[in-house]
Amino acid sequence: MELSEHRNNHPNTIQSADASHCSIGGTKHQSTIVIPSYDDTYAVDIKSIDELDDDTVERLCQGQPEVLIIATGDQIEFPSTAVLDPLVKRHIGLEILDNQAAARTFNVLLGEDRKAICLMIIAA
Repeated sequence: MELSEHRNNHPNTIQSADASHCSIGGTKHQSTIVIPSYDDTYAVDIKSIDELDDDTVERLCQGQPEVLIIATGDQIEFPSTAVLDPLVKRHIGLEILDNQAAARTFNVLLGEDRKAICLMIIAA
């Protein structure tokens, strides 16, 4: 099988991520950020999955992503199902992953030119 190198030059490609940071385009973020595949990143005031509320989920849904990735730190933690109701109503896919897996998955979706949003929770 012939392999070829493919580099993603998308401005929101995640270069590295863990529970304490997320690096995008040479900028190291040390607090929670939203990373859309089609727009600029922005900060949100969330330090744990327990702080995810209806207003934040509604704001994430307004971008009409195909997939929402929620990165919950070093370990996977699931949010309240009630808070995720807007995703179900809008038929938006959901992935709950640790920060490193979320970064890899988001970058793959960028490479496929998919409309995705990653909520990278960083407990600073």
